[in-house]
Amino acid sequence: MTLDLTGRSAIVTGAASGFGRAVTFKLLALGARVLGTDVNADGLDELSASDTTGRLTTCTHDVSDATAWASIVRDHGPFDLALLNAGVATRHIRPEGALPLLGLDGERYRTVLGANVDGVVFGTQAVLEHMVETGFGDIIVTASVAGLVPIAPDPVYGLTKHAVVGFVRSMAGALDQHVEPLDIHISAVCPGFADTAILTDEAKENLHNLGVELLTAERVADTMLRAIEARQNGAQWVVWEGYEDERYEWTPIRPLIPPMVTGDQ
Repeated sequence: MTLDLTGRSAIVTGAASGFGRAVTFKLLALGARVLGTDVNADGLDELSASDTTGRLTTCTHDVSDATAWASIVRDHGPFDLALLNAGVATRHIRPEGALPLLGLDGERYRTVLGANVDGVVFGTQAVLEHMVETGFGDIIVTASVAGLVPIAPDPVYGLTKHAVVGFVRSMAGALDQHVEPLDIHISAVCPGFADTAILTDEAKENLHNLGVELLTAERVADTMLRAIEARQNGAQWVVWEGYEDERYEWTPIRPLIPPMVTGDQ
């Protein structure tokens, strides 16, 4: 990898742990100035204490709050690189054998939608204004393999990640069709099962018993860097333990939808 991010200004959401923490340190090592945000203040303190570059700033931030996004850009921006990584799973308690949707309360549902979907939409909206003004920027969204295939144990999580993948693909088409040429790229990283807080300890144990190896946060962070370097608009990079990263390919439906609608050329 020949990626050099010297002079780039990046924001990483969900930076206090997991993929966000891992990619924050990789961005710093490549020369970027980074703002790490999270709702976990203690985790951010630990992140700051581990920085040796002097180019890391942190602040608590609810990504589902559009007003908070405006404050982030005003106080810490602008950004030409955004890694919209914050996300949560439903993790609701349900009777044994019950369908996963049963017992999911409205508050938890809104929290998951807010973090996983609103955080991506509001985050993209917030950083795009500067990117469009300069004509340059990169947005990397943390989606999931659950955004490409069904995930029976957590359909609401699957809903949010399918939404994020659709947003990235559609937003890429909008950027490609902009009236003035823009050197702005958006893509998604779609990890499989990973050793992060998204999975419960019970889920990790069950996967281990099934012989499924978990991805490390560092492996996924490396794929995020690859997505930044590749700058392939609308791509979904699939990350699965034991396999090389690859772009997900969809079955085309061009005969049904005109190119000017899909963004395909």
